[in-house]
Amino acid sequence: MKKIVTFALCLGFGLAFSQTNQPETTYNPDNNTENTVTTPVEYPGGMTALRQDISKIFDLSCMEKASGTSKSLTSFDVNPDGSISSISTTGNNPALNKEMDRVMNALKKRWKPATKNGQAIKSTYNVPMTFKNY
Repeated sequence: MKKIVTFALCLGFGLAFSQTNQPETTYNPDNNTENTVTTPVEYPGGMTALRQDISKIFDLSCMEKASGTSKSLTSFDVNPDGSISSISTTGNNPALNKEMDRVMNALKKRWKPATKNGQAIKSTYNVPMTFKNY
């Protein structure tokens, strides 16, 4: 039970402090205004839904032998059709890295892609993960 609570807290903190996308703005010298041209990538249901989906799929047994704090950063591309590709995870625990790769591949929902000037574009997204095992 303690591991599950620790995992939930770490997942929550990791996703709460994850990357946020700022809209790209351009300066229009003709009328001295800035125009927002980019909207960020979004998971269906937002960050809360992403946290819930990851926690449903994540297999805690991969972390049984770990001690201390394990950190990873999963990066992937969100394609214009909402699918994800080029998943890669780096961090100090190979078991956590492998599990995060598996989890991201197992997510079935399509993402809402980033858009630029109304057109869907390919963009990169990062999901940090911190796991503390006592």
